[in-house]
Amino acid sequence: MQAITIKLAIAASALALAPTVSAAEGEQRSTRVSYADLDLATAEGVAELDRRIDSAAREVCEADRQTTGTRLESRAARECVETARNQLDRHFAQIKRDAKLGG
Repeated sequence: MQAITIKLAIAASALALAPTVSAAEGEQRSTRVSYADLDLATAEGVAELDRRIDSAAREVCEADRQTTGTRLESRAARECVETARNQLDRHFAQIKRDAKLGG
């Protein structure tokens, strides 16, 4: 089974801005992104991997967690998700390239 476990460092500055992201400074969280069932040589496979990356980033950052008094996502959660997505995108870039080249 092809799956990658990713450890993501949560930015301390983002955590200081909002208590909605409950992580200690420098905490690392991990998530698993599976792609064994995807054909990354196709646009559909890459699109599904991108959806999984987005979902994993939101999970690690607890971006969908409800905060009392608001339904809006906090700035810290948005920044965390962006950072996590960037890390995951960089990690999967080579895997996507290899799949397009037939490897």
